[in-house]
Amino acid sequence: MKQLLIALLFIFITSYAFAQDEPTSQWAQNTITVDGNAQDWNSLKHYDNNSRLFFDFKNDSNNLYLCFQSKDEMNEAKILRAGMKIILSDKMNGKHKSIINFPLGIKNSEKKSDDEVQPDPLAAHQSKHALFLARDTTMEVRGFATQNGLIPSNNPSGIRAAINWNAENTLTYEVAIPLKELFGEGYQLKDLSKEIALNVIISAMSMNDAKTHSANAFGGRRGNGEGRNGQGNNGSGEMDNEARMAAYHTAMMSQKTELKQKFVLSLPQ
Repeated sequence: MKQLLIALLFIFITSYAFAQDEPTSQWAQNTITVDGNAQDWNSLKHYDNNSRLFFDFKNDSNNLYLCFQSKDEMNEAKILRAGMKIILSDKMNGKHKSIINFPLGIKNSEKKSDDEVQPDPLAAHQSKHALFLARDTTMEVRGFATQNGLIPSNNPSGIRAAINWNAENTLTYEVAIPLKELFGEGYQLKDLSKEIALNVIISAMSMNDAKTHSANAFGGRRGNGEGRNGQGNNGSGEMDNEARMAAYHTAMMSQKTELKQKFVLSLPQ
């Protein structure tokens, strides 16, 4: 009896782990508008500790929809300034990868001195949001059936993506991908049960950009890990708390983070 209970417990745990590792996309009962507003999603069912992203996926007979949310200010700054990449891998027609780069990030055309603190154009919430919405209207896509290269992010009839913020300044990122772009025009609905691997990469800031952002966040030259006396300590030879936080902030901003998740699509209801 004991052995039977252990066996049943093992099966339950294995099944639960499999369900967690490879969840099934929800069937989209309602129309999903890709506008950076998560109201169409009710709540996002998954969270990734590494990337600090809430996320979910849905599909209907025509499109795959992805939604990500970040409530982390450092994460948001990295996404806007360094960029984010979505990679979808499937084995429907052999091993195949489709890639979306959006946003493309800010490309620094001039090198800044490590010791020079520059004004951060994304410092205030409202101004940085307006700046992003006005500037980032293009994305780069690769590995799709017909759409490849630089394309508008707001394309009603094709791949489309949007980022926006709610009243609590939570960043929401939505993307819709036509299944015919992902799998090719001749895909069969029965093939949609095959596994898809999702990989999301939040790019790293350059060290100079990370130091500048940290200096603006913590004031003065603290982004370089400097304390009250300009040398990273409080006069006693020890780094003060604010300088330690600034150094940690800089280190985190200069590292890329990844989300990895496998899932399968829902079949028509």
